[in-house]
Amino acid sequence: TYAPKTLRAAVAHRGKLPAAECIELGRSLAGALQHLHEHGLVHRDIKPANIIYVNGQPKLADIGLVAAPSATSSYVGTEGYIPPEGPGTAQADIFSLGKVLYVASTGKDRDEFPDLPTLSETATPLNDVILKACEHDPRRRYQTAREMHDDLVASAQGKRIRRKLSRRWLAIPAV
Repeated sequence: TYAPKTLRAAVAHRGKLPAAECIELGRSLAGALQHLHEHGLVHRDIKPANIIYVNGQPKLADIGLVAAPSATSSYVGTEGYIPPEGPGTAQADIFSLGKVLYVASTGKDRDEFPDLPTLSETATPLNDVILKACEHDPRRRYQTAREMHDDLVASAQGKRIRRKLSRRWLAIPAV
């Protein structure tokens, strides 16, 4: 029987993925979200099971939930990937992608967020992106998928993301 290769299956099989792979995954998916958002659409259920690989490239799946934000009167999404304010906005998609990157980069369950294991003395640029994407306050989150994409590109070059950390993140150890 056929089963598509999903990010969920990859993490279950391999555990946490290397930071460089997670950055590329995030860059690719942030670009896809940017495209959706620029066309007035939101995904509403970004999670590892809804990320499939086609010819080795990650793609957003389950497009049946894609809708205009004004048409999102039903409450959809997957617990643990839905931001505090609820699903159905570009900001919610960004939050969900941050949680996906958390799961992929740590191998931990989404409900363990923001537990970032200490692997080095300093935080990695990917941690900065994840924490900003998953801010509880949507005003402190990335305002567009393009901003997140640009920070992931900078992360791939080893550049730290300069941002003011929320007090709730200041005591969290680095990945």
